[in-house]
Amino acid sequence: MTPEQYIYRLIEISEKKLNILKEILNLTKMQSAIISEESAEKLDRLINLKQQQIDLISELDGSFEVYYARMKSILGVKSIEEISMVQLQGAAELKQVITDISNTTKQIQKLEIDNKNEVQTILDRLASEIRRVKQHKIVNNGYNVASKLEKPSYFFDKKK
Repeated sequence: MTPEQYIYRLIEISEKKLNILKEILNLTKMQSAIISEESAEKLDRLINLKQQQIDLISELDGSFEVYYARMKSILGVKSIEEISMVQLQGAAELKQVITDISNTTKQIQKLEIDNKNEVQTILDRLASEIRRVKQHKIVNNGYNVASKLEKPSYFFDKKK
């Protein structure tokens, strides 16, 4: 294969990855809405969908690495930044797709952090409610101790 063919193959793989990342971004936005609804089932479904997309990205990354390594060895460069945009047709397009991938990944990371913080807030609130219920139960049990005690027995002396 020629370096240009490697470039176009890398562009193809990167565009597929970008499309999948955009889908993950949409799923993450939907996840934000579901977190506020506190629907565990819907959230679980979304997480599974995201995992499937992540698995696809892993496969694409493996293919990308193979073609990228071959292209670098043919061109004798260490990274894509060393490739002159004029030198290879499609190099500028590849760099742009990689930049788009990076930007989309940053958006996903920001949303994930926001979602994690929101989930933590919900968990903290639930933990507080559980502690409050336990305290009420302890107090309630303290008032009902008398009913659980055995009735005192009395002895009447009838000899007198």
